[in-house]
Amino acid sequence: MTFAIRRLVPAGPAPAMLVAFASMCIALAAMTTAAQESAPVPGIHAATGRRLVIRNAMVVYGSRRPPFGPVDIVADRGVITSITPAGSPVSTRRPTTTDAVIDAAGRYVMPGLVNTHMHWHEDRQGIPQPVQYERNLYLAAGVTTTRELGGDFEKSRQWQAQSDAHAIVAPRMLVYAVISRGRNETPEAIRASVRDAARRGADGLKIIALDRDQLEAALSEARALSLRTTAHIGVEETTADDYIELGVNSIEHFYGVADAALGGVQQFPASMNHSNEIHRFTRAGELYAQADPATLRATIDRMVAAHVGWTPTFSIYEANRDLLRAQHQPWFADYLHPALEAFFRPSLDRHGSYFLGWTGTQEARWKTQYRIWMDAVRDFGRKGGLVATGDDAGFIYSLYGFGLSRELELHEEAGFHPLEVIEHATWNGARMLGLDDRIGKVREGFVADLLVVNGNPLENLKLLNPYGADVMVVNGRPAPNDVAVGPGDRVEVVRGGGIEWTIKDGIAYHVPTLLQEVRDIVSRARRPDQVPTP
Repeated sequence: MTFAIRRLVPAGPAPAMLVAFASMCIALAAMTTAAQESAPVPGIHAATGRRLVIRNAMVVYGSRRPPFGPVDIVADRGVITSITPAGSPVSTRRPTTTDAVIDAAGRYVMPGLVNTHMHWHEDRQGIPQPVQYERNLYLAAGVTTTRELGGDFEKSRQWQAQSDAHAIVAPRMLVYAVISRGRNETPEAIRASVRDAARRGADGLKIIALDRDQLEAALSEARALSLRTTAHIGVEETTADDYIELGVNSIEHFYGVADAALGGVQQFPASMNHSNEIHRFTRAGELYAQADPATLRATIDRMVAAHVGWTPTFSIYEANRDLLRAQHQPWFADYLHPALEAFFRPSLDRHGSYFLGWTGTQEARWKTQYRIWMDAVRDFGRKGGLVATGDDAGFIYSLYGFGLSRELELHEEAGFHPLEVIEHATWNGARMLGLDDRIGKVREGFVADLLVVNGNPLENLKLLNPYGADVMVVNGRPAPNDVAVGPGDRVEVVRGGGIEWTIKDGIAYHVPTLLQEVRDIVSRARRPDQVPTP
């Protein structure tokens, strides 16, 4: 038996409108740096107004339905019009010069991902960072729909309109207004803020850290105006119990849930200063260990009964349990913009950059927190609770898109089957945003938000990472790493996986091209005359 590590470089795309991918081996190796740099841009990349045909695809539906195929998928004017057995007459009519055709043999097609917790950034702490950098990274990670929970509201609304009109290369955008008016705001002032958000066109509200009387005003006014709501509860007077009782639609992160199960106040030391982020995030990592298990289960039961969804955002806090891993993610070499790199450097002046002297004890407590928190989310999901995915990237060493890919892996770590994880990231996200009549499934009549994945994501969720994944190849063919290997077999490891095409509204975006554009943005920003100073 011989063993080697190498990269396979696929042939460039075929000319004109037909993009052919002949073998699974080539598909699994398509996401190599060399290939991305050398292959020409396919003619259908970002091209609008074309009928789209995807041939020979295996399908991951989006809900818990098992994979099926091979099938041909046809989309016209951005809507899936037919899904038929491969080679059927509907999809084999002679292609016209305006058709976009993708041969997905050896690949899997699944719905586009829904990121229910993110932020658009044009700078990090005053250092410019082009927003197209972030848009490309999210599309490259398969995100076709985003919910922004805090940003420049008016600018985001403009981008939303441009995305809807396909005037920019970007995911679909929902924009929530933030309701966090401070301790001196009266309930009537809170109501006025909610009405103002509705008038300005908010798709919903993100509520942060309100007292009980303020929360009552915010949620009752939002309900009257049919605005969806989600909550970053924080460590506050209110807990998840208040939000459940008063009718919030969903909860973000971990805050407020364990607090509702404490049987008293948080056991913080007298020296605790919540304005100091080292204190804040150290002590936040102790909350689930302080919760009474039976009371925590009862809180989860109340969330499920009240149809309160949960976006846990596991990935954004992972640096707290393993700082070294977070600081040395391999994709930083090519994709970390200098503005974001500067923002990540430890400092109490930048939100989420609190890693000054972070200790092994702090990491150990956060590891305990993750075990209990993940068990709570799994319990919530098993009981019928709506679990969705979001990455909250741009903070705490989380890079846009890569953070969401990691989020899916952490949902599997929490105990969910990969089919359930994909449901969280697609169909459940659509349900949480009220878009479940049009996105989240590979279904006739639904919007053509689709991913063409190099390999089967149910076998390895890492295949959805823009960086790709290690793939074992035996005698030139991909194989599971538990396959029997004989003494004469040639065993290799190749960089494979990744998403080849992200399709939004029937428009196909070639992921290697998007990533090359990101590398170019980063390379230009790293020139000595461009490197920012934090």
